[in-house]
Amino acid sequence: MSLFKQMAIMLSLFLGVILALVMVLNFKSATEFVQNQLYTDAKNTAHSLGLSISKVADPSDVSSMETMINAIFDSGYYERIRLVDIEGKVIYDRENDVRVHDVPQWFIQQVAIRNVTVKSDIMIGWNRFGSLEVSGHTGHAYRQLYITFMDLVKTFLVVGSMVLALLYLLLSLSLKSLVRIRNQARAIIDNEFIIEKKIPFTTEFRSVTVAMNAMVAKVKDIFDRENETLRRYQELLYKDPETKLYNRRYLAAKLPDYLQSHTSLSSGVYAIFSFDEIERLKRELGYQQDCFLMKEFANELIAQMGVFHHTLIIRLNESDFFVVIPESEVYVIHPLLDNVMNVIHHKMEEIDSILSYVVLGCGIGTYSERDTLKSLFSRADHIVIEAKQKGSFTVEVCQKEDESLILGREEWRTELLRSLEESRILLAVQNVEEEKSAASNVLHQEVFLRLLDHEGNIQTAGYFIPIATSLGLIDMLDRYMINEVLKYIKKYQCTTPFALNLSSDFVKKYTNIQWLKETLKIFRNQSDLVLWFEVSNTTALHELEAVSAISTMVKSFGYRFGIDHFTIPEEGAHYLQKIRPDYVKSNAEYLCDMMIDQESGNVRESLNNLTKSLGISIVAIMIENSEQMEALKNLGITKFQGSFVAPVVMLK
Repeated sequence: MSLFKQMAIMLSLFLGVILALVMVLNFKSATEFVQNQLYTDAKNTAHSLGLSISKVADPSDVSSMETMINAIFDSGYYERIRLVDIEGKVIYDRENDVRVHDVPQWFIQQVAIRNVTVKSDIMIGWNRFGSLEVSGHTGHAYRQLYITFMDLVKTFLVVGSMVLALLYLLLSLSLKSLVRIRNQARAIIDNEFIIEKKIPFTTEFRSVTVAMNAMVAKVKDIFDRENETLRRYQELLYKDPETKLYNRRYLAAKLPDYLQSHTSLSSGVYAIFSFDEIERLKRELGYQQDCFLMKEFANELIAQMGVFHHTLIIRLNESDFFVVIPESEVYVIHPLLDNVMNVIHHKMEEIDSILSYVVLGCGIGTYSERDTLKSLFSRADHIVIEAKQKGSFTVEVCQKEDESLILGREEWRTELLRSLEESRILLAVQNVEEEKSAASNVLHQEVFLRLLDHEGNIQTAGYFIPIATSLGLIDMLDRYMINEVLKYIKKYQCTTPFALNLSSDFVKKYTNIQWLKETLKIFRNQSDLVLWFEVSNTTALHELEAVSAISTMVKSFGYRFGIDHFTIPEEGAHYLQKIRPDYVKSNAEYLCDMMIDQESGNVRESLNNLTKSLGISIVAIMIENSEQMEALKNLGITKFQGSFVAPVVMLK
């Protein structure tokens, strides 16, 4: 029960008791007054009427006495008037039945009024004639008391309502600051940093607010400081100081995420650029000319290739550049590379004799999840050498055949739609395990899609996901995956959570989010299993509002939300505050780079401190050997995923 309700109930009860006591005391006083008034009226009437009867000259003139008694009795304020002689014989008697029509019976039963009979002796001359007995009419007393009672009740209700309204207003104003403190505390639980600017005037609340603000400011400062430290360290570790492009080390850490990804990033186009005679250019024309040329080339690459999402633009060394463009095809990228060559050729013509020093070649080809870093670089080096042999500013296309493009686009569309109808899209899972002491347990199982082709072969996601993305069918595959997983859970009563990775196309469509919400509403009523949902880091960056909405919605059902293939972007990790994921998955090599100082070998706590300040756990992925796992354990990482931890298996 809230403090407001407790205080309201307590003060209302106190007010009610006080008003009730006052009303009872007032009513008791009124009852005593009416009782006394009834007795006093009867007594006064008995004495005055008895005195009047005593003045009758003839004691045998009973009719005159009766007339006097009738005159008084007919006023209606008396229940009985009786004239009795000295021997006790009734001379005359008038009596009324007590009937009260405008007073409820329950009131008469609850309120007791004693009707006292008053006697007065009658003397005629010096002789005692008899006595007069008078009883007041209790009906008038009940009527008067009932009117008084109703006035007290009305007053009680009016005063009580006014006081309660005033009490509610005062409590609302007094506890308004407490509501803000509560919201601030809840925000901390949700990893939000809110500084309360309205300081309460109540001393106790003021102290709590100041303390909460200090705590929030401290946590926020930790986050900001560690975020800036990570950003600067990543820039120092992964950025080329001359062109500000990513370096070869970043490509080695990031490209495996692309090559082994089950998303559309697992295939696309690569391009390699290579300059010859750079050292001679520096030696004979100077470092400034080389620096100018490299910066202009980098800017042109960013202008032409940076328009594609998830593009990696890398400077491998002083003379070589490498570009990875996922979800693309050679015929789309080739004209852009020609533009880069033409622009650079034009800029070099503006510099005296530089064309005689430099040879620039470009190779372009496709990659898939079946590639390795070694095979990809080997193929790229070979094709760029062929390009330079054919002359400067030549773009050479690698003729390696991509099997997934044997079918045409419309044939692929037909094949994918038919595979959904025939349930040839299968589910595979890989365990994510948490290592604690000597024991380990399965944290969740990440779900992957597989395609059963007409030859009976099971194809990995890299075979069909990229083309499905280009055809606009990827969100349909996501819906299929979600439905199939929910069916599997209901059928087999699973106890291990499943993690479902949502594509960028699914996330950015409002209709998909609404569909997921309604689906989860139905599913939650039928199963208590915790589901985990994920999006890639690039999707989180480019679709921040949509991802934040999905994260909030998923958590409202009691499920968890994570970010896959996490790396710190150039602008820092502030986007994590808005999404508030429960966990992030990051490449093992990247984690080692970011958590171990490459010069001193000391452990860097910035990434751990940043994630802990937001309540985010880290899952290391792509674990391929025990050495990687042990190194990460020494860094405080306990959650792992990869071929060494558990293989990808079909969900039966």
